[in-house]
Amino acid sequence: MKMSIIMTVLESYMIVKRQIKYFKSLDLPDNIEIIFIDDGSDPPIKHNGQLKNFNMYPSGDTRPWSQACARNLGAELAKGEYLLMTDIDHILTREAIDAVLDFDGDKMRFERAFAVLDRDGKIDQRPKTLFRYGLSKNSYRKRGVATRRHSNSFAMRREIYLELGGYPVRYCERPKGGNKGDRSFHNQYKKQFLAGKYEATVRGPVILTYPGSPADKLGVFHNLKRYPKGTPI
Repeated sequence: MKMSIIMTVLESYMIVKRQIKYFKSLDLPDNIEIIFIDDGSDPPIKHNGQLKNFNMYPSGDTRPWSQACARNLGAELAKGEYLLMTDIDHILTREAIDAVLDFDGDKMRFERAFAVLDRDGKIDQRPKTLFRYGLSKNSYRKRGVATRRHSNSFAMRREIYLELGGYPVRYCERPKGGNKGDRSFHNQYKKQFLAGKYEATVRGPVILTYPGSPADKLGVFHNLKRYPKGTPI
């Protein structure tokens, strides 16, 4: 198995359905597996099981924000030589997937642009759609659909991910840990690269991401409120 695509998800039932339809439309080769980690959804996420080389695993973790450890679980379960890690609100372009398939380095990062998956699992980058999902018109006037890359999306040799110990466990135990776990993990890689152990990170193609929408009026994503009322975040 060349590649394991790993996404973690919490109670974002609608986007899971769209992602499965999207992956099905790509007709990926047999040397790619897709792993979704259900990080304690209540009720658990169900799927129709009709996507090739796809598995949904429950993390059994109900701590406030345990995505970091859910990623580690995905890496442990993966069979691929490379891990392609991203979040459920990202859309992996076929170009990015093919780039990792052809990759023989240690680590790849990706540029990003805004897009959404419609109910049929098709990519939609029309401005009116992006505005509905939270992209501001001012941002669109300045940058179009382009946005900054994010440390939560990368490809890496699985053996290196495991050698680094994955994400630190402490980032599974705090509410709304944000991307601090990502930064900590990548800093560990950087230290080893500077010491001459790993290769430099390669810049890969563009992947897509939903616009940020904290209120999530369309009900696509969970609201990050799996912790006791009054917990400081």
